Amino acid sequence: MLPLHINISGKRVAIAGGGRIAARRLQTVISEGAAVTVISPEASAEMLELIETYRVHWKKKKAEPADFKGAFLIILATDDPEVNKRIAQSASDHQLVNVASEAERGNVYVPKIINKGNITISVSTNGASPRHTIELAGQIEELVDDQLVREIGELFNKRRGPNH
Repeated sequence: MLPLHINISGKRVAIAGGGRIAARRLQTVISEGAAVTVISPEASAEMLELIETYRVHWKKKKAEPADFKGAFLIILATDDPEVNKRIAQSASDHQLVNVASEAERGNVYVPKIINKGNITISVSTNGASPRHTIELAGQIEELVDDQLVREIGELFNKRRGPNH
């Protein structure tokens, strides 16, 4: 896997699922400015709050391959492995697909993201262990102190120059 940081601002993202993991992924893509549609017959309280707060389009139905045509990024986080598999297999070669429960079925992993000022660090165990990913990210985050954040911020502004 090639680790990339991709600008998804304004890009169409479709999320299948209404539970805890889908809500966590929704929060991540919303914070990056994506245009999101959630497809799920039901939604957890956490997911409903995000849908209402950010006015996310919600299709209250079971996800089908046709719901994902035209999506730049597809996130499959349903509790039905067969639905996740069918939709992942139906995606085009030009779509990014994340399968939350079976990372190997997709072509992208969603890492744990650490954002401090202009520093962005992504941590992944390539789908092997979400728990270890979170633990490792916590250890790395402790290494990024306020002084480093300020220094990187100053360098960022200097690099952009006075015309920006």
